[in-house]
Amino acid sequence: MKTIIIMKKYILIALVTVIGTGAWAQNEQDALRFSQTFYGGSARTVSMGGAFGALGGDFGALSINPAGIAVYRQGEFSFTPGFTSISSEANYLGAKISDSQYKMGLDHFGFVVPIKSRSESASGLNNLVFGFGYNKLKDFNGNVVMNAINNDNSLVDEFVYTANLYDDWDPFTDELAWETYLIDYDSLAGVFYSDFDVSGYGQTQRRSVITKGGISEYLFNLGANLGHKLYVGGSLGIQRAEYEETWTHTESDPDDIIDYFEAFTFRNTLYTTGRGLNVKFGFIARPIDWLRVGGAIHTPTFFKMDDDFTSTMATDLADGEGTHEFDAYGEYSYELTTPFKAIGSVAFILKQIAIISVDYEYVDYSSARLRSSDYDFFDENQAVSTRYTAASNVRLGGEFHLGSMFFRAGYALYGSPYVSGEPNDIQVYQALSGGFGYRTSSFYLDLGLVQSGFDQKYFLYNQNYADLSHSRTQFMATLGFRF
Repeated sequence: MKTIIIMKKYILIALVTVIGTGAWAQNEQDALRFSQTFYGGSARTVSMGGAFGALGGDFGALSINPAGIAVYRQGEFSFTPGFTSISSEANYLGAKISDSQYKMGLDHFGFVVPIKSRSESASGLNNLVFGFGYNKLKDFNGNVVMNAINNDNSLVDEFVYTANLYDDWDPFTDELAWETYLIDYDSLAGVFYSDFDVSGYGQTQRRSVITKGGISEYLFNLGANLGHKLYVGGSLGIQRAEYEETWTHTESDPDDIIDYFEAFTFRNTLYTTGRGLNVKFGFIARPIDWLRVGGAIHTPTFFKMDDDFTSTMATDLADGEGTHEFDAYGEYSYELTTPFKAIGSVAFILKQIAIISVDYEYVDYSSARLRSSDYDFFDENQAVSTRYTAASNVRLGGEFHLGSMFFRAGYALYGSPYVSGEPNDIQVYQALSGGFGYRTSSFYLDLGLVQSGFDQKYFLYNQNYADLSHSRTQFMATLGFRF
């Protein structure tokens, strides 16, 4: 096996145009991946659809509106383990395949300490509240498999096309195909070609995509209760992003249709880590006993990102020489600024036995930006501006309680980040949730169940795409202690 090591800078590689959705170069896909988040946290917050911007009093809500911490009257410690079932269905060239996986993890923990004022005030400061904790904002885990017979084209066609188009070959695509003899050169015609050009198609194609990681946020919160009528708060958020994707593309010829070709495998692995900072400010007003109104703004999260990526090509050309293998490695560090967010919320308290809550969130994904000291990311940022748009996210939740028992339900709809005319312009994320809890003055137990998912078109290369349907079922339990 031979290896090429590419250090630091290979941004505008041909993978962007060849592989489409599966590309791992720093581009608009990275900007969206780390800009679009779905609020997690405690079982109570999630089971009410995340519609907690006007309620507070729950640590899972503090990633939405930091003023929610000022609602606390007692000290509290809570944590939430979760179990998730993840499944997908792929329809590629008329062939459908399903896959699934399971995982467990920690969705939230929080520690809250109120400092009460010496005297109650009708309009002044009643108490300050400090908090520290963790909320999960996004889960990247998933498995997808696509498998079908292709009678019309091959990924190798793209390698041949770019090899003939450019003099400066990309070491992560064309160079690998050349070094493993997947493409060849016709010196008489002066062009590169492959065995598919001679024998035609009919090979079996398989693409598997395995993703791991997530986005989590550590929060330092401070809030103030002003006369039990106005709650204000702010937070410093420290986000950690981790994303790992391995996609493997295999084409094989079990029926010996193509001369001098048995199979090839093209494997790409991307590992991204990021560390980011943001600030949030918010308020919750209580003009009358049965109404709560909230608002919050989130500054962009300023990420420092590090990518490590590896591409490997292995071919068996039925030439008696076994497997030819070649790989390339690269790394790059850059910065990402996610969009600003604005949230408006309203909640209705119905005779102290029920709550109905609504959140509206505005986020303009086209404002995300990639930066680096040694590359201007002009083309990539232009793609962000033209492919993405502003989205409206709506969350609805309700809670009903009888004595110490609480029953909850929620729904969340996250609008498509793509402009009209993009292949995935109808890609919306939906979540349906429910749960119940048991609460006393000293402790509580909340259980939540969430069913969520979205559909998308995944481009393997050029215009070849599969219709994917993703779904996940998450069960979580929050245990909290008051003091």
